[in-house]
Amino acid sequence: MQYKQLKLIAENEQNKEDKLAQQFAEAQQALTAQQEKLSALIQHQRSYMNNMHKNAQGGIKPEQLLRFQNFIAQLDKACTQQRGTIQKAQKVVDQRRALWLAQQRKRKSVELLLEKQEQQYLHKQNKQEQALLDEFSQNQFRQKY
Repeated sequence: MQYKQLKLIAENEQNKEDKLAQQFAEAQQALTAQQEKLSALIQHQRSYMNNMHKNAQGGIKPEQLLRFQNFIAQLDKACTQQRGTIQKAQKVVDQRRALWLAQQRKRKSVELLLEKQEQQYLHKQNKQEQALLDEFSQNQFRQKY
């Protein structure tokens, strides 16, 4: 494969890696947002329970207790659902990270091949230059004698 073609492939692989890195970062941000939602739900639940506990110290009507229990059950259900959402988001993060790392390895291998070609080209150029210098020196020597 020619150097220019390989250079284009390397650039293309870098673009793919950049895109996958961006998708990985977005997945991480989405996961963080979902975790923050769960934390907010848990905090809301604790706050509601503390307020209810303070209000219940002076006595509580059965219908208030039932509403409290129903609301806490709804919050528990919401927390459970949110944990499921977090698990799914974590899977997406893991998948995107794996894709990004695989692309990174692919890009590095192409760049290594490109580097080897550059070294071979430079070595060939050096040999040609040395051959020209040798020929020039021999011609100079012959002209003197």
